[in-house]
Amino acid sequence: MPNLITSEPTLSTVLIGIAIAFGFGAVHALSPGHGKTLVSAYFIGSQGTPQQAVLLGLTITFTHTLSIFLLGAIALFASQYVLPEQSYPVLSFVSGLTIGIVGLSLLRKRLHSHSHPHSHTHAHSPTSLSSLVKLGIAGGLIPCPSALVMLLSAVALHQISYGLFLVGGFSLGLASVLVILGVVAIYARQWLERLPQTDQVLQKLSILSAIVIMVIGFGITVVSVTTSL
Repeated sequence: MPNLITSEPTLSTVLIGIAIAFGFGAVHALSPGHGKTLVSAYFIGSQGTPQQAVLLGLTITFTHTLSIFLLGAIALFASQYVLPEQSYPVLSFVSGLTIGIVGLSLLRKRLHSHSHPHSHTHAHSPTSLSSLVKLGIAGGLIPCPSALVMLLSAVALHQISYGLFLVGGFSLGLASVLVILGVVAIYARQWLERLPQTDQVLQKLSILSAIVIMVIGFGITVVSVTTSL
Protein backbone atom coordinates (compact mmCIF):
# COMPACT_ATOMS: atom_id res chain seq x y z
CA MET A 1 0.00 0.00 0.00
CA PRO A 2 1.55 3.38 -0.99
CA ASN A 3 2.49 5.92 1.64
CA LEU A 4 -0.11 8.65 1.31
CA ILE A 5 2.02 11.14 3.22
CA THR A 6 5.21 10.97 1.18
CA SER A 7 3.79 9.89 -2.20
CA GLU A 8 3.59 12.51 -4.93
CA PRO A 9 0.19 14.24 -5.06
CA THR A 10 -1.90 13.73 -8.16
CA LEU A 11 -2.91 16.55 -10.49
CA SER A 12 -6.41 16.62 -9.04
CA THR A 13 -5.01 16.81 -5.51
CA VAL A 14 -2.77 19.72 -6.50
CA LEU A 15 -5.64 21.60 -8.16
CA ILE A 16 -7.96 21.04 -5.19
CA GLY A 17 -5.23 22.17 -2.80
CA ILE A 18 -4.59 25.33 -4.83
CA ALA A 19 -8.33 26.08 -4.93
CA ILE A 20 -8.62 25.68 -1.15
CA ALA A 21 -5.52 27.83 -0.61
CA PHE A 22 -6.98 30.45 -2.96
CA GLY A 23 -10.15 30.50 -0.85
CA PHE A 24 -8.15 30.86 2.35
CA GLY A 25 -6.24 33.77 0.82
CA ALA A 26 -9.48 35.48 -0.23
CA VAL A 27 -10.96 35.05 3.26
CA HIS A 28 -7.73 36.34 4.78
CA ALA A 29 -8.00 39.48 2.63
CA LEU A 30 -11.50 40.10 4.00
CA SER A 31 -10.47 39.53 7.62
CA PRO A 32 -9.57 42.46 9.88
CA GLY A 33 -6.31 44.00 8.76
CA HIS A 34 -4.70 46.89 6.92
CA GLY A 35 -4.62 45.42 3.40
CA LYS A 36 -8.13 46.15 2.18
CA THR A 37 -8.25 49.52 3.94
CA LEU A 38 -4.92 50.45 2.38
CA VAL A 39 -6.00 49.60 -1.17
CA SER A 40 -9.43 51.20 -0.84
CA ALA A 41 -8.03 54.38 0.70
CA TYR A 42 -5.40 54.73 -2.00
CA PHE A 43 -7.78 54.45 -4.95
CA ILE A 44 -10.59 56.45 -3.34
CA GLY A 45 -8.13 59.33 -2.98
CA SER A 46 -6.52 59.11 -6.43
CA GLN A 47 -7.61 59.02 -10.05
CA GLY A 48 -6.64 55.40 -10.63
CA THR A 49 -7.55 52.90 -13.33
CA PRO A 50 -8.56 49.22 -13.18
CA GLN A 51 -5.19 48.38 -14.77
CA GLN A 52 -3.42 50.09 -11.88
CA ALA A 53 -5.55 48.12 -9.42
CA VAL A 54 -4.36 44.93 -11.14
CA LEU A 55 -0.75 46.17 -10.97
CA LEU A 56 -1.11 46.81 -7.24
CA GLY A 57 -2.58 43.34 -6.73
CA LEU A 58 0.21 41.67 -8.69
CA THR A 59 2.86 43.62 -6.78
CA ILE A 60 1.32 42.59 -3.47
CA THR A 61 1.13 38.97 -4.66
CA PHE A 62 4.77 38.87 -5.74
CA THR A 63 6.08 40.51 -2.57
CA HIS A 64 3.82 38.47 -0.28
CA THR A 65 4.88 35.20 -1.89
CA LEU A 66 8.55 36.16 -1.83
CA SER A 67 8.41 37.09 1.87
CA ILE A 68 6.84 33.73 2.74
CA PHE A 69 9.50 31.87 0.76
CA LEU A 70 12.19 33.91 2.52
CA LEU A 71 10.86 33.09 5.98
CA GLY A 72 10.43 29.47 4.94
CA ALA A 73 14.08 29.35 3.95
CA ILE A 74 15.06 30.89 7.28
CA ALA A 75 12.98 28.32 9.12
CA LEU A 76 14.58 25.45 7.20
CA PHE A 77 18.22 26.47 7.10
CA ALA A 78 18.78 28.88 9.98
CA SER A 79 16.22 27.92 12.63
CA GLN A 80 18.95 27.39 15.20
CA TYR A 81 20.05 31.02 14.79
CA VAL A 82 16.95 32.96 13.73
CA LEU A 83 13.36 31.91 14.33
CA PRO A 84 10.73 33.01 11.78
CA GLU A 85 8.76 34.66 14.58
CA GLN A 86 11.74 36.94 15.20
CA SER A 87 11.62 38.14 11.60
CA TYR A 88 8.00 39.28 11.73
CA PRO A 89 8.68 42.49 13.72
CA VAL A 90 11.51 43.43 11.32
CA LEU A 91 9.39 42.91 8.23
CA SER A 92 6.47 44.70 9.89
CA PHE A 93 8.70 47.64 10.79
CA VAL A 94 10.04 47.99 7.24
CA SER A 95 6.57 47.56 5.74
CA GLY A 96 4.92 50.03 8.10
CA LEU A 97 7.66 52.62 7.68
CA THR A 98 7.42 52.41 3.88
CA ILE A 99 3.63 52.70 3.93
CA GLY A 100 3.85 55.65 6.33
CA ILE A 101 6.37 57.46 4.12
CA VAL A 102 4.22 56.89 1.02
CA GLY A 103 1.18 58.23 2.90
CA LEU A 104 3.14 61.25 4.12
CA SER A 105 4.34 61.97 0.58
CA LEU A 106 0.79 61.71 -0.78
CA LEU A 107 -0.50 63.99 1.98
CA ARG A 108 2.17 66.61 1.26
CA LYS A 109 1.42 66.61 -2.48
CA ARG A 110 -2.34 66.76 -2.02
CA LEU A 111 -2.22 69.51 0.60
CA HIS A 112 0.09 71.50 -1.68
CA SER A 113 -2.11 71.05 -4.76
CA HIS A 114 -5.28 71.94 -2.87
CA SER A 115 -3.81 75.03 -1.21
CA HIS A 116 -4.04 76.99 -4.49
CA PRO A 117 -7.05 78.11 -6.52
CA HIS A 118 -7.81 75.44 -9.08
CA SER A 119 -10.29 74.33 -11.67
CA HIS A 120 -12.53 71.29 -11.63
CA THR A 121 -9.92 69.13 -13.36
CA HIS A 122 -7.36 70.00 -10.72
CA ALA A 123 -9.52 68.28 -8.15
CA HIS A 124 -8.32 64.95 -9.49
CA SER A 125 -5.26 63.43 -7.90
CA PRO A 126 -3.55 61.24 -10.53
CA THR A 127 -2.07 57.97 -9.41
CA SER A 128 1.72 57.93 -9.16
CA LEU A 129 3.23 54.73 -10.54
CA SER A 130 6.17 54.87 -8.12
CA SER A 131 3.94 55.31 -5.06
CA LEU A 132 1.68 52.54 -6.35
CA VAL A 133 4.57 50.07 -6.61
CA LYS A 134 6.02 51.13 -3.25
CA LEU A 135 2.63 50.64 -1.61
CA GLY A 136 2.24 47.22 -3.21
CA ILE A 137 5.68 46.09 -2.05
CA ALA A 138 5.12 47.41 1.46
CA GLY A 139 1.62 45.95 1.66
CA GLY A 140 2.81 42.48 0.64
CA LEU A 141 5.98 42.50 2.72
CA ILE A 142 4.29 41.29 5.90
CA PRO A 143 3.85 37.53 5.45
CA CYS A 144 0.77 35.73 6.72
CA PRO A 145 1.62 33.18 9.45
CA SER A 146 -1.05 30.84 8.06
CA ALA A 147 0.63 30.78 4.66
CA LEU A 148 4.00 30.15 6.28
CA VAL A 149 2.57 27.23 8.27
CA MET A 150 1.07 25.89 5.04
CA LEU A 151 4.48 25.97 3.37
CA LEU A 152 6.36 24.44 6.29
CA SER A 153 3.76 21.67 6.67
CA ALA A 154 4.21 20.73 3.03
CA VAL A 155 7.98 20.75 3.46
CA ALA A 156 7.68 18.51 6.52
CA LEU A 157 5.72 16.06 4.37
CA HIS A 158 8.48 16.22 1.72
CA GLN A 159 6.17 18.02 -0.69
CA ILE A 160 8.12 21.23 -1.31
CA SER A 161 6.75 21.82 -4.81
CA TYR A 162 3.22 21.27 -3.55
CA GLY A 163 3.83 23.77 -0.77
CA LEU A 164 5.01 26.37 -3.27
CA PHE A 165 1.84 25.90 -5.31
CA LEU A 166 -0.27 26.28 -2.16
CA VAL A 167 1.44 29.52 -1.18
CA GLY A 168 1.01 30.81 -4.72
CA GLY A 169 -2.70 30.00 -4.61
CA PHE A 170 -3.04 31.68 -1.20
CA SER A 171 -1.33 34.85 -2.43
CA LEU A 172 -3.44 34.95 -5.59
CA GLY A 173 -6.61 34.66 -3.52
CA LEU A 174 -5.42 37.51 -1.32
CA ALA A 175 -4.49 39.69 -4.29
CA SER A 176 -7.71 38.95 -6.20
CA VAL A 177 -9.85 40.35 -3.40
CA LEU A 178 -7.59 43.40 -3.07
CA VAL A 179 -7.84 44.01 -6.84
CA ILE A 180 -11.64 43.80 -6.68
CA LEU A 181 -11.71 46.26 -3.77
CA GLY A 182 -9.40 48.59 -5.67
CA VAL A 183 -11.61 48.49 -8.77
CA VAL A 184 -14.71 49.12 -6.65
CA ALA A 185 -12.99 52.13 -5.06
CA ILE A 186 -11.99 53.44 -8.50
CA TYR A 187 -15.52 53.23 -9.88
CA ALA A 188 -16.94 54.71 -6.68
CA ARG A 189 -14.69 57.74 -7.15
CA GLN A 190 -15.64 58.01 -10.84
CA TRP A 191 -19.30 57.90 -9.83
CA LEU A 192 -18.73 60.73 -7.37
CA GLU A 193 -16.98 62.75 -10.05
CA ARG A 194 -20.16 62.70 -12.17
CA LEU A 195 -22.25 64.22 -9.41
CA PRO A 196 -22.64 68.02 -9.25
CA GLN A 197 -20.81 70.02 -6.61
CA THR A 198 -18.45 67.21 -5.63
CA ASP A 199 -15.12 69.01 -6.05
CA GLN A 200 -14.74 69.75 -2.35
CA VAL A 201 -15.84 66.24 -1.39
CA LEU A 202 -13.21 64.69 -3.68
CA GLN A 203 -10.55 67.03 -2.36
CA LYS A 204 -11.34 66.05 1.22
CA LEU A 205 -11.43 62.36 0.30
CA SER A 206 -8.05 62.71 -1.39
CA ILE A 207 -6.49 64.25 1.71
CA LEU A 208 -8.31 61.89 4.09
CA SER A 209 -7.14 58.82 2.14
CA ALA A 210 -3.52 59.99 2.40
CA ILE A 211 -3.95 60.45 6.16
CA VAL A 212 -5.44 56.95 6.48
CA ILE A 213 -2.49 55.42 4.59
CA MET A 214 -0.02 57.36 6.73
CA VAL A 215 -1.72 56.35 10.00
CA ILE A 216 -1.85 52.70 8.97
CA GLY A 217 1.83 52.68 8.07
CA PHE A 218 3.16 54.41 11.15
CA GLY A 219 0.72 52.43 13.29
CA ILE A 220 2.22 49.18 11.99
CA THR A 221 5.69 50.55 12.71
CA VAL A 222 4.82 51.43 16.31
CA VAL A 223 3.18 48.06 16.93
CA SER A 224 6.19 46.20 15.49
CA VAL A 225 8.53 48.12 17.80
CA THR A 226 6.42 47.62 20.93
CA THR A 227 5.93 43.89 20.31
CA SER A 228 9.65 43.33 19.82
CA LEU A 229 10.56 44.98 23.13
